[in-house]
Amino acid sequence: MTDSTGVTVDDLRDYLASDAPDEFLQRLIDEAEYDAHHIVGDDIPIERCRQNRDFNQAVRILADYDNASRGAQDSQAHAYPRSFLYRMNQCKWTLRRNADGSE
Repeated sequence: MTDSTGVTVDDLRDYLASDAPDEFLQRLIDEAEYDAHHIVGDDIPIERCRQNRDFNQAVRILADYDNASRGAQDSQAHAYPRSFLYRMNQCKWTLRRNADGSE
């Protein structure tokens, strides 16, 4: 898993142990990154977020959750998993505190 460039299709494929098409996995990554980046704050560059291990793990967790809950219509389908929120809390404050680029 590479943490300097963010979550890649191959990385997510390994994480999910999936043989899903590249386009589908990329869509999961894009949607998870969008949500995670919004939580961190749009004023923090996405490239900076992708260098943070907790951000990338949160993206993997949310992509996995979205993949597993496809088609679910209950209220839980719209809630973030606890492990995602934990990772987001970790990276959000690290990235905001170190907005100058230091870790």
